[in-house]
Amino acid sequence: MVFQYTLRMPAESMTRIPPLEGALNFRDMGGYLAADGRSVRWGQLFRSGTTHAMTDADVASLSARGIRCAYDLRSNKERRDYPNRLREIANLDYRFRDHDQLPGDIRRLLRSPDVAAENSHRMMLDVYRKLPYEFADALTALFGLLLNGELPLVFNCTAGKDRTGAAAAILLTALGVSRDLIFEDYLLTQQFFERSCELILKEGGPFLASIPRAIWEPLMRVHPDYLHSMFEQLEASHGSVSGYMRDLLGIDQPDIERLRANLLE
Repeated sequence: MVFQYTLRMPAESMTRIPPLEGALNFRDMGGYLAADGRSVRWGQLFRSGTTHAMTDADVASLSARGIRCAYDLRSNKERRDYPNRLREIANLDYRFRDHDQLPGDIRRLLRSPDVAAENSHRMMLDVYRKLPYEFADALTALFGLLLNGELPLVFNCTAGKDRTGAAAAILLTALGVSRDLIFEDYLLTQQFFERSCELILKEGGPFLASIPRAIWEPLMRVHPDYLHSMFEQLEASHGSVSGYMRDLLGIDQPDIERLRANLLE
């Protein structure tokens, strides 16, 4: 089944995406309307891709925003190869989970023996079904920081689209944001497609440069089917996203209310 969704650019996109020269897919998650009439606070919750190419001016700009905490979803190797420049912000609490899992790593997927143009879309559907389970520990830690009011906070992976996209979708669901707006936030990643290719594919060396576009493009883009497959899996296995949060993350309704108190206005 192909899930249909048309990207609608939000009016506040210029506010949402700060002018950072070396950033990849960095944006503010504020402004999204929740079901109870409140909205996600601006300037408190950010999502991003890799930050290793940020300029000194980029880091200074984010420091001026008062970012207090960063949660890095990447593997040990990713963090070693491409250090997170947000660590340079004075007094920033930099968190990560010590792990070598790479379910959302584009370069790993391209090295899979199953990779082929006709399989790329299917591979990504499978990635999204597994992401909430393979990263349950990381999501538990991320939610713990948010519940404790460790804000402003930014969370990231490499492209800022799969691991970060799944985390953002689950978080916005917990905040009571509509499914349409969640897909809107997810699909904003399309704006960073060329930049992602530059930073991820070109840095992969001759091997990745030799991969045909028909194979790598579905892995580099976001698609409504991908996120839909994640939601479909969570609802089939747990009845709802909140059921998944309860069963796998230990997040119950009082936690959700505290999360909303911290992030909605």
